[in-house]
Amino acid sequence: MFVVLLSLVATTFASDGAAATTDRIAVGDGSNPILLDPIGLLQLWGTVYDFDKDPQADSTGYGDPEDDPGVKVKRARLGVGAKWGDLHLALVGGAGAAYDGFSEDEKDFSLYAATLGWDRSYGSVKVGVDVGVQDLPFSVDAEMGSGELTFQERGMAAEHIGDERGTGLLGTLGSSNGAVTGRLGVYNSGYSPFGDDNAGKSLVARVDGKVGKRNTHVLWDPAGARDGVGVGFGAAGLYTMDIASSTLAADADVVLRAGPVSVLGEGSWATVTPTATDVASPEVSDATTRLGVTGEANVAVGRFQPAARVSYYSDSAIGSWTQVLAGVVVHAGVAGTPDIVRVGAGYVLRLESDPTPNDTVRLWVQARI
Repeated sequence: MFVVLLSLVATTFASDGAAATTDRIAVGDGSNPILLDPIGLLQLWGTVYDFDKDPQADSTGYGDPEDDPGVKVKRARLGVGAKWGDLHLALVGGAGAAYDGFSEDEKDFSLYAATLGWDRSYGSVKVGVDVGVQDLPFSVDAEMGSGELTFQERGMAAEHIGDERGTGLLGTLGSSNGAVTGRLGVYNSGYSPFGDDNAGKSLVARVDGKVGKRNTHVLWDPAGARDGVGVGFGAAGLYTMDIASSTLAADADVVLRAGPVSVLGEGSWATVTPTATDVASPEVSDATTRLGVTGEANVAVGRFQPAARVSYYSDSAIGSWTQVLAGVVVHAGVAGTPDIVRVGAGYVLRLESDPTPNDTVRLWVQARI
């Protein structure tokens, strides 16, 4: 598979293409047809070398999937988006590998998005409502689409502080030009798309601001779309009352894009407190504080994207972890859609309390529509 996709990169490398576009499929006649967007994503990882050669010496750590040399499917997504006037719909399913030893595998095909929404602009004000399975508006790193991630994974803060997805209702109020947007959502406390298995709920609020014309929810643009400056900044708060514990969390982040350079910075904090109950075991035995910081910088050089990311995570009960990931991504496609395929290579440096060598040399490939 890696050989086939590398061949595709070679055959399309000469085509420099314009900004990436989405060819929507119009269904129906008249001035207001239904516009369909097919969604497909496949991400593959190849571990070239793993410094941990003794399975018993490799303790489970945050940010470490414990991959041995070989190939695996990181993510697979398939679905469709639709828009009809002020209404929009998304239905996406898929499966994926665990982020690290503290995350669950997503080997069974499940729903990643099943959302029905409405939005409309009234002069300079835009309002909207979305209901169903959707991303929680907490972290900009988590909100970036899986296909837009430089290294095909997020920082440890986005994975372990705040929920990534939930089933619930989200309201949006902001300016029509996107300069200021506020969102408020209420969700089931557990990810259960086909029913709520407990009385707990999650409340999430986020405010975003944006200056400039650049898209601040991606970190790469094709040649010809790198002019100008864009700055996006946001803050969010989350409160979850679960069966046996409560979580209070906050996040602040900024994305700066100037010419070929893109920089992301994010800090998240959470405190988890056990509650008295005979129904279930609490997530923690004592009040626990968690802190995460992520920083990423990259530069677009033609179709090449050299990048580096530092991710830090600490848990007051069990310790702290730091991960430095540096590498380069090559983007390939055809005229009009220059980002169909991405091929990357990088080195993962893990700085942990355990002195056992635990670094990784990794390759990755992505194909999407």
